[in-house]
Amino acid sequence: MWKVAAHSDPFGPPDWLATFDANTPTELVTAFTTTLAARYSEDPDTVLTGVRRPAEEGFRPLKEAGWKRGTWQLTTLFTAPDELAGLTHRGGVLNPHAELRGDEDRWLLWGGRDGYSSRWYATFTTAVPVDLIAATTARLADPAPVLRYESEVPEQNRGVARIRPVPPPVPTPLDVRRATAARARSHAARPVSRAPAATCSPTALLPARPSHGRRAPAGRS
Repeated sequence: MWKVAAHSDPFGPPDWLATFDANTPTELVTAFTTTLAARYSEDPDTVLTGVRRPAEEGFRPLKEAGWKRGTWQLTTLFTAPDELAGLTHRGGVLNPHAELRGDEDRWLLWGGRDGYSSRWYATFTTAVPVDLIAATTARLADPAPVLRYESEVPEQNRGVARIRPVPPPVPTPLDVRRATAARARSHAARPVSRAPAATCSPTALLPARPSHGRRAPAGRS
């Protein structure tokens, strides 16, 4: 599980808390923390006391990706076209301590088929900067493929996974130099075959036999 918190008082409770359970895709955690680091490097105070932005900014990436929107009382719901991911945003006043305990959720993201090991959850308390949430929802709605080993995909979710072959990596200059050196070593170690020396056959070394004709018998008188 990942927990990211911001404190104005190092000895007090956090001002806000973002939680990603162990099944959450790492790409979502990376999107959140990368944006957080960028904002913090620009102005540390903006991640604590920055201007509060409307929740619609967190919804925008999902709306642009064609997710279905619904409402129920003060709750806004977004569901992916394949219904395998969603977002819930609760309006109204929530108890800050209940939010930090996880008893109430202002923002709830989820994905995967229903099940303990096949579904993941991420939550954000009320004071989490909306631009950090928007970075997370944008990554969630991004259709670009991600790398996964088969064992990393829950069995219940494998039937709906879309598989694309991984293109071979472009060789780096170091790869090219190594391949060239390997070919050079291969040529240097290859034995040189020599043509056999010409030899004469045994019969060619023997002199030709003289031919002896038979003599006719002498005539008798």
